[in-house]
Amino acid sequence: MIGEISALGCALCWAVSSTLTKSLAAKFGAMSLNLIRCLAASVVFWGIIPFSPGTQALSQAPGTALLYLMLSALIGISVGDTIYIKGLRLINVTLAFPIAQSAMPLLTLAAAVLFLGEPISWSLALGTALVLVGIYLIAAPEGRGRLPFLVTLPEKKGMGIGFVLIASLLWAISISFLKVGLQEVNLILANGVRLPVAAFALIFLILFQKSPHPPIRANIPNVALAAMTGILAFGLGGILFLQAIRYAGAGKATVLTSCAPLFGLPISVFFLKERVTMRIAAGTFFLVSGIGFIV
Repeated sequence: MIGEISALGCALCWAVSSTLTKSLAAKFGAMSLNLIRCLAASVVFWGIIPFSPGTQALSQAPGTALLYLMLSALIGISVGDTIYIKGLRLINVTLAFPIAQSAMPLLTLAAAVLFLGEPISWSLALGTALVLVGIYLIAAPEGRGRLPFLVTLPEKKGMGIGFVLIASLLWAISISFLKVGLQEVNLILANGVRLPVAAFALIFLILFQKSPHPPIRANIPNVALAAMTGILAFGLGGILFLQAIRYAGAGKATVLTSCAPLFGLPISVFFLKERVTMRIAAGTFFLVSGIGFIV
């Protein structure tokens, strides 16, 4: 049960972090916000590593495992999380979070079927259908037409959903690399490797980005809150997620963390005053139900 409990704890951490990140998305550039989050969590992990498992564990870790961990960080954190933050600037958490947390396990399982030759069962097919219905209910615009799925999405909403789906695909790829890299590396050390790599990649991207707008100057409380979201998502949430993968398996861990919309909806409504429509509520129900069949 330790893996399953860890996955649900991770889902709660990600739900709270995503809500707080949404409140900061308009105050920072996406990469700058992600950099602060990565740096804060990196400091925490490297404060722990000398005591457990010890700095010598880094030299003893297999090079192949470290390579997979670094690739997972670059793909999932540096690029994936940055794209997700861009999506949060265009759409509400009540829209972005259920799509992201449900599309990621769907894409992970699809990759397993297409590239690893895993069979498609009736439960997988039914779960996939439910997830697609859920995404449609959440993402499609409301209208009176008989074929509302043919209505063009508003530009910002459509772009925001696109960013979230791209981020979900990158997270799915990242998890595949992460599963391989975790086989012979301590959980704390694994995050101690991944997060600084992601931070350095973000610094490089920030230095060479060409932005038509001047950088937003954030005050100290906002920077501190951004750091806290990183510690919560990458620190506590990251450890719980890696522990869930190790003890429950990548598939089940990814599916259980997708229950985060159940935590995210009330949090975003209470703190961000976002409105939950019947379609979003129904879509969230279908998404989570579908994931239950996919397990």
